[in-house]
Parts: sequence; structure tokens; C-alpha cells
Amino acid sequence: MSQQKSLNELLKWSIINQATEKEDASASEVPKKPLGKLDPGLIDTILGKSESQMMLEALTVIKSPQATNDEKELAWEDFEMLIQQIDNACNMENMKMWPPILEELKNNDPKFREQAAWVCGTATQNNPKAQAAFLKEKGLSPVIDLLSDSETYVRAKAIYALSGAVKHFEPALLEFKNLDGYKTLVTLLKTETDMSLLRKTIFFINTLLIQDPESSATLAELDFLHALHSILSQHMDDEDLVEKSLVTLRTFLDVASFPVHPATLALLHPKVLEAKEKYSQHILDSEAWADLDKKTA
Repeated sequence: MSQQKSLNELLKWSIINQATEKEDASASEVPKKPLGKLDPGLIDTILGKSESQMMLEALTVIKSPQATNDEKELAWEDFEMLIQQIDNACNMENMKMWPPILEELKNNDPKFREQAAWVCGTATQNNPKAQAAFLKEKGLSPVIDLLSDSETYVRAKAIYALSGAVKHFEPALLEFKNLDGYKTLVTLLKTETDMSLLRKTIFFINTLLIQDPESSATLAELDFLHALHSILSQHMDDEDLVEKSLVTLRTFLDVASFPVHPATLALLHPKVLEAKEKYSQHILDSEAWADLDKKTA
């Protein structure tokens, strides 16, 4: 209804300000009436707001003390949707949006900590310019801190944000290591009770091992293989978790440039055989099973 009203107003403006050929011909005799001002709201109605303007409006609601939680949640959703477009994610730096977004990682409300981490992950995913801006604004440290958050869904979004920030971006990976990120991940593996988050964490570690083979030494010092053994021992009935654990174990053994202690292999080998008997080629092919059997024997 309001859109129809705006269109009607635009039509009236056009009629009032449009000169006919006859009026144009007599323009020398009759002084021309100045054009009326067009309401900016009408321009928005016809042309639509720019995505930069919509991002700014959403962020304004997010940071407004007067906005309700429902309004803020909707604004977060709108903002996250807009930055799925790479150019918009890149514009966050030019529009100085990173600092206010990163502040929300420490919001007292866990829903908004989650939303902030979600935005960080979406903005930096496969986007080197946004990754560099995120790193420059020191976003890694508060996101790593969220891996110890009291809420499972916040910890899950922190893994998502870290993956976006670090993947295929060496400066962020180096900073992640300097901030004891691997230690925090292994601690999460040892303490996490949520199966979905365990799967995400193991998958992320596998990605890091492929990107950074030298991390195998750091993970070994942190007792990562014993953490994997514990997961396999406690959750052998979770097919997806077992598959991700074995794939990550195989990656570790492939990239490690040092021999694994025989006692550690002696713990892992029976679990590999148990998983093979239980799942056979449902989760790994014959080549992968043979490789794991050989390397843990």
C-alpha cells in the first residue's frame, strides 16, 4: 500500500514538472517554474537502496541500545546475507565496520556472540582481502576465546569463523599458531561432549594438517593422537565421527616428518581394526584401510 502511494506521488511529480511541446515553445514568454524536489524516499522506492546503505542500516540497528533483541537478530541476519557477496565483505574495511562487529564477539548475550562469529566466518571465507582486514583488526584472538564459550552453538560458530579466517591464508595461520590456537583445539577435542561440534573440530584439524604439515609436530606435543584414540574408544558407534577421525589420523601419519611413538601406535591399531570390521568400505576404501593398517601396525 505504501509502495503504491509512493508511486502515485512520483507520477504527480512527473506530471507537474513535465513540460509539453507547446509549453516549451512558449518558454521565452512565460518564466519556467523551477523543478520540484524529488523525495529521496521515492528514489529508494524506484531504484532501491544500495547494498552498502543496507549494511550500514543493519549495523546501526545491531549497535543501537534502543533496538529490541528481535530487531537486532533480524539485522544480523540481513547483514550476514549481504556480506555473502564478496564485494560487500571487502567493503566492510572501507566502511570501518570490522571494529564494531568484533566488539560483538564479547557481547553478554550468547546469541549475538554467535551472530558476530557467523559474520566473521562468512566475510572471510575464500576472501583474502577480508581475511587480511580481519587479521589487521585483531579478530583471531577473540574468536579463539569463543572456543571456550559456555554455549555449544557459539563454539560451533567460532570453528566456522576460524576456518574462514585461516584457510589458505598464511599470515592468519601464523597468528593462529602464535595465539596457541592448536592447543585450544586439542583441549576442545578432549572436553567437548557435543558430537556435531566434535566432527567440525576434527574436520578443521584435518584441513589445517593439509595446509600446514608442520603442525603435526605441534599436535603430537599436545597429545593429539591420544585424544583421537579416546574419541574412537568412546564413540565407535558414531559412523561419521569415526570416519572423520580416521581420515584425520591418516592425514597426520602422511604429513608427519617424524616417527610416532610405538606405544601410541599400539593404542591406535586395535581401534583401526575395530572400525574396519564394523564399517568396512562404508567409510573408507580398501586402499585407505590398508594404509592405516600398515602405518599403525
